[in-house]
Amino acid sequence: MTPGRQSLDTAEGVLIALRHCTVDEAFREIIRAAQQHQVPLFTLADALVTAASGNAECPNSAARSAVIAEWGALLTTPERFSFG
Repeated sequence: MTPGRQSLDTAEGVLIALRHCTVDEAFREIIRAAQQHQVPLFTLADALVTAASGNAECPNSAARSAVIAEWGALLTTPERFSFG
């Protein structure tokens, strides 16, 4: 598996966990966001995984901005850490 594909799979998992959606819904959401923000798909996926891991550093500022715009609220809420 390529590193890009691995990041995409992990990013889908992040959205599944945060949004309680299906794999297909997560994939479509990432595709839509990449197109809307004009960021390469794997770059956006990597930025989402980086942000979800709690790392604020992202080498691609456009991807980081897209992640914040699309999922920032989900990544910073206390509910993210609840188990219920």
